Amino acid sequence: MEKTSGKGRSKHLSRNLLRSALSSVRRAKRLHVLVKHFPDYMPAWRSYPPVHTALPAAALRSAVRALTHQHAASALDQAQLALKRLYPNRELLLVASGTTALQLALTATRDGVGRPCVALPAYCCPDLGSATIGAGFAAQLYDVDPLTLQPDYSSLVRALKAGATHVVAAHLFGRLVDVQAVSNIASEFGSVVIEDAAQHAGATLRGVRGGALAPLSVLSFGRGKGLNAGGGGALLWDSSVQGEYSFTLAPASPAGKQLLAAAAASVLSNPMLYSIPRNIPALALGETRYHAPQPPRAMHAATAALLVATLAAEPAALQERQRNEDWYERELSDHHALRVANLGGCVSGALRYPLRIKTGRADPLAPLGVARSYPRTLSDYPAINAVLSVKSPMPGATELAGTLHTLPTHGLLREHDRVRIVRSVTGENG
Repeated sequence: MEKTSGKGRSKHLSRNLLRSALSSVRRAKRLHVLVKHFPDYMPAWRSYPPVHTALPAAALRSAVRALTHQHAASALDQAQLALKRLYPNRELLLVASGTTALQLALTATRDGVGRPCVALPAYCCPDLGSATIGAGFAAQLYDVDPLTLQPDYSSLVRALKAGATHVVAAHLFGRLVDVQAVSNIASEFGSVVIEDAAQHAGATLRGVRGGALAPLSVLSFGRGKGLNAGGGGALLWDSSVQGEYSFTLAPASPAGKQLLAAAAASVLSNPMLYSIPRNIPALALGETRYHAPQPPRAMHAATAALLVATLAAEPAALQERQRNEDWYERELSDHHALRVANLGGCVSGALRYPLRIKTGRADPLAPLGVARSYPRTLSDYPAINAVLSVKSPMPGATELAGTLHTLPTHGLLREHDRVRIVRSVTGENG
């Protein structure tokens, strides 16, 4: 009898699990079509994710093929070409995550002796802090305007005067930061500006797409982003401004676990099923956690295959999100105390719709995808606090951490559920 090695059994098991996951994705898609066309069959216990970008079964099949050496190079080349079409004047490097991309951007622009210092928005994803620590930088924080999510420019100037050699301008929820305004201020101090476009979600500012607003930008393709490849990231740079860079990356981590997670997320994001993972505490869905920095790695070919598919599907998904955001804008037009103003000239990527509401009013709406955003400022994470060179109050960020929630803009939500959300957050339900 022929014996199978442990490694062979593991690979065979992974293939079987992936085949089962693909079959589940197809069944979940049929279930979604039933719910969409026959909404009365939707049970009362339906539950929606805060953000959703579909991964078709065909995309997952392509990713499985990319696990083999035969198809790996092709998947990576296709992903490079697809991104080049969006960013034709940029050099790019595909990496394991957006955090890795930011860490590399900081390391590549490190200059001189001594410990450099980066100014970070006090209200943002803690992964920015992780990249800072991974690059060996100190950090300072600048405040964020709770009415616009733009930098508090007086706070930014204070951080630059205190010695920040770099500034990260981070977009949130598909709303773009005025990177040019940040660059104009930073240039007076000779500081490097890095655009964190992880959450740009296809937004443009005065006709320029997020990710091309600074000579050095980072992208992320995680599940909570507009471009969902289940993971991965990219570093973009304008070589005519920044020059040429050379990077050393560790090989990509095995992608089987990531693909299984992507397939499971695609299945369980269905409103008929999402209440299952949402009520499992160990999954920590919706929680914001600090992740320790990791050695920079390359993007896996399977991730690249998913990226190609999600790039092709982006225009339709973006239009649907924008339609839903426009609906919220109309319905909430008289509630200025709740709304966050979009920057003039910005066509939003509508990843989520930000709203400043009390937690108690928002909590009952969690099954409808209403989610509290970052519940802490960066200084509230011990690892990040430890590398702050200056510690100052950040009233805008503190206010946002206590009040900012996001409403879902994806296509899974039905209009009468959006009506219920709006009535609840405005107090029209009593």
